[in-house]
Amino acid sequence: PAVSQLVNYNGKLFLVKRTFKVSELKSDFDTNVMKEWTRTDTLLRKDGLLYCCELIPEAEIIEQ
Repeated sequence: PAVSQLVNYNGKLFLVKRTFKVSELKSDFDTNVMKEWTRTDTLLRKDGLLYCCELIPEAEIIEQ
């Protein structure tokens, strides 16, 4: 299996599920449809790429 890419953004960790070249997307694409289609909850854009990401929740101590 391929190693997943992680992105740290605003102090939160995201798992990158898909990337697309922004130049290949319609300029007015529906972000909600993109998130549903890629089963992700966050879209990040950097260096001409769109990253379809899923937030990795912070670990919680359930019981000590």
